[in-house]
Amino acid sequence: NVITGDDNLSYEIDLPAFADAIPEPFDYILFDACLMGGVEVAYQLRDKCGLVGFSQTEVLAEGLNYKTLVNHLLGQTEPGPVQVCDDFYAYYDAQNGVERSATVSVVDCSMMEPLAKLCAELFDRYNASISTLPSSRVQRYYRYSYHWFYDLESILVEAGISAEELALLHDALNECVVYKAATPSFMDSFDIDVCSGFSMFLPSHGGARLKQYYKQLDWNIATGLVK
Repeated sequence: NVITGDDNLSYEIDLPAFADAIPEPFDYILFDACLMGGVEVAYQLRDKCGLVGFSQTEVLAEGLNYKTLVNHLLGQTEPGPVQVCDDFYAYYDAQNGVERSATVSVVDCSMMEPLAKLCAELFDRYNASISTLPSSRVQRYYRYSYHWFYDLESILVEAGISAEELALLHDALNECVVYKAATPSFMDSFDIDVCSGFSMFLPSHGGARLKQYYKQLDWNIATGLVK
């Protein structure tokens, strides 16, 4: 089973309602849509699918490689969503100029709980730093005014976690992120120096209305990112 989405999902999706609407767990979900690669998405879907493939940035016009997608998903004994995402990355990484722009990861949603438990501890310990963190110091994944998408690891590093805590974070990320890739930069708008496999909301750069909505997400309930 598979779900693919169009670009409208990037900006209009009601995440809890979307997850609740899935009647039974899927083997995998692939989002051919912009800005879906958030830890919030993967955690909300943890009981709804095995693997999720998505992009932390915008997805350029060609999207997934549909010339090879069907074969990877239907033409072999076991479907290969990781191969689909690797083809997507390889296509854009081979381009020149602004078209060499892509991020992608594949996440094992069944392994999200250890990451959530660790992040709950780190978010509590570094709450003051995270709540006041200047967005200019954090790896971003957005252009224009969609300023809600930052790298999970980058947020915590800039908040001041220790080397030992960073090692624990890497262990937790490695358990659930089974594939990730990113081009060196995106659309001549920003460099990609850190790519944890997840984007995340940055509380210091979001308004009161968005924070209120965020509190209902399973990720926030589990981790207490937004108090």
